[in-house]
Amino acid sequence: MSVQDVVIAGGGVSGLSIAIHLRILGAGRVTVLERYHAGAGQSGRAAGILRALVNNSPVASMLLESIRFFESFEDRFGQAIPYHRPGYLLVSRSPAAGAMDRTIASAGAAGCSASRISGHEAAELQPGLRCGADAIYAYEPGAIHLDPMMATQVLARVARGLGVRIEEGCQVESILVENGRAAGLGTAKEQFRAGKTVLATSVLGAGQLRELGVEVPVFPHRAEMAFFSVLPQSPFRLRRILSDATTLLYMRPEGSEQMFVGWREGDRIASPEDFAAVDPENYRQTSNYATLADMQARLSATLPFMNDGFVHRTYACVYDYTPDGMPVLDQAASVPGLYFALGYSGGGFSLSPWVGSVMARYLCEDVKTAELEMLRLARFREGAAVSWSNAAAGDKE
Repeated sequence: MSVQDVVIAGGGVSGLSIAIHLRILGAGRVTVLERYHAGAGQSGRAAGILRALVNNSPVASMLLESIRFFESFEDRFGQAIPYHRPGYLLVSRSPAAGAMDRTIASAGAAGCSASRISGHEAAELQPGLRCGADAIYAYEPGAIHLDPMMATQVLARVARGLGVRIEEGCQVESILVENGRAAGLGTAKEQFRAGKTVLATSVLGAGQLRELGVEVPVFPHRAEMAFFSVLPQSPFRLRRILSDATTLLYMRPEGSEQMFVGWREGDRIASPEDFAAVDPENYRQTSNYATLADMQARLSATLPFMNDGFVHRTYACVYDYTPDGMPVLDQAASVPGLYFALGYSGGGFSLSPWVGSVMARYLCEDVKTAELEMLRLARFREGAAVSWSNAAAGDKE
């Protein structure tokens, strides 16, 4: 048996970020339990995009804090997480001009530098982009992307350097409860007793909480992605992080000749009935042919030079979706000492540094910021779901 101050289930970017920030605030014994290896879940399959052009000032502020965290990471911790800053190009149609302008204003109120640009400017930023007569554009020059698995592994290394114990190959089997209070986590290896327990276990967390009578509206949703490649002789390459509200795709560069491409899932989901529900423990982990054919046709509509491109490789993952597409960060009212950070809806990587900071303050100092309060569990029954989007329906990358 091990005795900890805080034990965290989940060795992805969220759990590791919470652990790092706990140690920065002076928390004592902090342990992270991961059933496989760090980043083996959704963290290692993220797009690794961070941008703040969203139509909600508090959410834009969260995302800007995360961008600054990665930009200053090497100076703070002495370990490098390489990142790229190609900027974020948003494409939509003229009927959405009002929404785009409101998004720029909301993000700008939080400090995000973004503006409308002309079709000529968009074509200069991204050669080979289809520029239709009714197309409109916005550009956020400070947006970045990075390798999600590299980032996760460096976070784990830094956490260990700060004194965090990380147990890999250690599956949580139970949440320990004594006298009505969370007392830690049980595993096949041993019991990890702790004064405070945190679940950062993505889509599995809702089931773990349900066993204790705590209902959190987190739904599994299978999402498909692909890496596409141009032919070597093509004069065009993807130069920017690009999101196209007309084709419902987003993408970022991957090396010199490839691009990561995913669906703007928020545009395709209007209610929980639209989720592609699967068993997160048993699902197909590559994309379906029909999806890829549709994706390539849409990609070619955005970037005509991809008519000659090809699918390089694919994968699928299971997002932990909530009704408003934002995470639930809270403590179980019926089980004191049990905290959870779940329901990232595909945006967990980009929010994880901010989540680590606010959750650590909540755990160490019992400080609940206004933004953390905004993401409380009770918001769903109180009619206070978070509204956020960019030029079209909200997308998470």
